[in-house]
Amino acid sequence: MVGLALVVATGCLRVPLPGPPPGPQPDRIAVYGDSLLHSAGPRWRWIIASSLPDWGTVDRTEWGTAPCDHLEQMEADARSRWNIRVVVLAYFGNQATPCTQGHDVETLYRADLLAAVELWRTQGVRVVLAVPPGRVDDEPLSPGARAALDVAEQGGVELVDLTGTFVDPTTGRYARELDGEVVRADDGVHLCEPGPPDPLVCPADAPGVVLFADPVVDAAVGQARLVK
Repeated sequence: MVGLALVVATGCLRVPLPGPPPGPQPDRIAVYGDSLLHSAGPRWRWIIASSLPDWGTVDRTEWGTAPCDHLEQMEADARSRWNIRVVVLAYFGNQATPCTQGHDVETLYRADLLAAVELWRTQGVRVVLAVPPGRVDDEPLSPGARAALDVAEQGGVELVDLTGTFVDPTTGRYARELDGEVVRADDGVHLCEPGPPDPLVCPADAPGVVLFADPVVDAAVGQARLVK
């Protein structure tokens, strides 16, 4: 677990990546988020490719990040030729990168998610806002979740509320196991235990990945099918 902890603690804002090469571009779903969406990448990419064979994806997920780490990249992507038609936003509530320091998590996430939604909505892009579960043994809601739900209440997004999905109904707290299946890693946050070939990515059929990713990508595919 040491390697994973280091990655979570050292996520950072990067210089925005460039747009696509010249030439016709397919419609795309862009995905912005932290380690939860990144580790579930094999599953959501497979579902999108299977459901929307003529579409592409833009993966902007990165371990340990917060919305403020991705705003500059979002602005660059919105100006680019990626032909992004649907955006997915999902953030756990990390507070390890420089742009989060010295800020109240809930206040910061609310402001930055509002800015992200406004950016994409003004471009005519459909936005899916997913609200991840909190840490194992905690009760809902985390500060990051409260911020995201506040943003969703203001409209303009397709909400995927996962705050109750990983809760043990007998305790009212987030659980590592549900119905006899392990759905969270030992660290109480991630969706599977790390392992080869890539310690940052979960198997596509890991129970926690299925529980987390499927509602999110189903909402994204549904929004894509509304694009005209």
